[in-house]
Amino acid sequence: MCKEVKPKFTEETAPLGDMSEFAAPFAQPRYDVDSSGVWYIGVKTDREGNTQEATPVKLSSPIDIIGRGTDNDGAYYRVIRWQDANTRRTKTAAIPKGEIVTGQCWARLGQYGIDILSGKVKRERLSDYLQTQGGGDIYTITDRAGWHKDTYIMPSGETITATDKGPAIIYNGDTSQAKAYQPNGELTDWQQNIARYAAGNSRLCLALGASFAAPLLSLLNEESGGFHLMGDSSDGKTTAAKVALSVWGKPSGSLLSWSGTKIGFSNTAAARNDGLLVLDEIGQASPHVIGDTVYSVMNGINKVQGAKQGGNRALTRWKVMMFSTDEKTPDSILKHHKGDWNAGQAARLPSIRAAAQYGIYDTLHGFEDGALLSEHIAQSAEKYHGTAGRLFIRQLLDDLEQAKQQATERIAAFMATIPELSGQARRVAKRFAIAAAALELAAPVTGLPVGVGMAGVKQCFDEWLEANGAGKHEDRRIIEQAEDFIAQYALGTRFMEWSDKSTNRDHAGYRKQEGEKLELWVIRRVFADEIAQSFDESKACRVLADNGLLKYNYKNRGY
Repeated sequence: MCKEVKPKFTEETAPLGDMSEFAAPFAQPRYDVDSSGVWYIGVKTDREGNTQEATPVKLSSPIDIIGRGTDNDGAYYRVIRWQDANTRRTKTAAIPKGEIVTGQCWARLGQYGIDILSGKVKRERLSDYLQTQGGGDIYTITDRAGWHKDTYIMPSGETITATDKGPAIIYNGDTSQAKAYQPNGELTDWQQNIARYAAGNSRLCLALGASFAAPLLSLLNEESGGFHLMGDSSDGKTTAAKVALSVWGKPSGSLLSWSGTKIGFSNTAAARNDGLLVLDEIGQASPHVIGDTVYSVMNGINKVQGAKQGGNRALTRWKVMMFSTDEKTPDSILKHHKGDWNAGQAARLPSIRAAAQYGIYDTLHGFEDGALLSEHIAQSAEKYHGTAGRLFIRQLLDDLEQAKQQATERIAAFMATIPELSGQARRVAKRFAIAAAALELAAPVTGLPVGVGMAGVKQCFDEWLEANGAGKHEDRRIIEQAEDFIAQYALGTRFMEWSDKSTNRDHAGYRKQEGEKLELWVIRRVFADEIAQSFDESKACRVLADNGLLKYNYKNRGY
């Protein structure tokens, strides 16, 4: 920086008053940005005290400072814009101000392809430039994809708005799968090679419905949820998952495995907020991860974490629609490992059999078998993807209020076609209804005739209801546990005959047989540990008594 130099006056030329308006301007240090880079132009002073600009010093390749912003934790950022050296495309990013102050930002800028010249003084000058220069536009910095008022952020960081005007929001979250969310092919390609095969195929309708329902969850104030498609390895479950993924991006790059960690899935869920999360092969996951993942992902909030400056970091929240596949159900996997798949988890991720007439297909649309149809769909999804989801978001943005009203009406129409339900069964039915409504709302995008999507999703729900019943999940589990216990031990050595007077204490109770009538008198500790298991003992008694499996003692007012 140049020091201030005051002009000298002789007695004859000394000013009588304020003559500053006639003073010559002094050279000031400044920055300049042109097509070749960011330059620092200092000043130099000669022996007579005159100042002039020094030779420009290049600091980096071109970087424009277009604004500043803060994130959910209150951390400050500078927003930069540059041209990618390879693609020549203009890119925007938010750089934490803390990284600029400490010099940690150089590696980040290098990863962006920006050249940073070496030398301590040059980098100090560049740090000053990044902190003090440029435009003053205010941006919101977020690590959460999905809806932000009238802007939708893709997992790649791409923003979709109702107008061509760029939104004042920067996505600074996980972009590890950004390449998978680049659109490819025309909408007609996707319709003719993928979407049209959902007509008459209920499982493909469910996959597409879940995919289009994802961005509706927040708009309709609905909870996160999903579907688990289970069946044999050759049924085509993964093909259904790829159909769902093709709405938003390339399946091979966006399909995830269950073999992850709870924290990893939470970070992924934030990047998929208001979007679709597809997990393949649940059998690969550790048993504790299955339960933890469903709860952590579906609850839509990360765990409390401390901040470096003290206190806690702001909580990240999200909503996702999950589509999962495997040969087994989460319930059966957890049972095998002595785990528990409770009512809340079952309601959030209900299981539907993949098997139809031809694997997952009800109709083959002219193909010789299901394998050939699956092969065609899978190959097509790799070539044509990502256009449908973007067009659906723009369709919603044309009139968000009208879109919400139409979705609500279609949900009500679906619920009107099913029997009266309560508890977990109604929660599951509502999720099917959202999927059906979304697929109908997306008819202009899919090209499917009106009513096709609703019918396909309804078929899946009817099969789920037939397999699970309208009762509460907890009640069914208690009954199943009691029936399994009876089948395994009723006629075995664990029950002593009613007339047996031995002192054997290692038994489950007594067996009383009167003709064809068999009664088992179970020791209370055994009842609590092996029949009620994780459920409250009094609740288990009420459920079994209501279903004729436990006798109520009217004399002692107990079971």
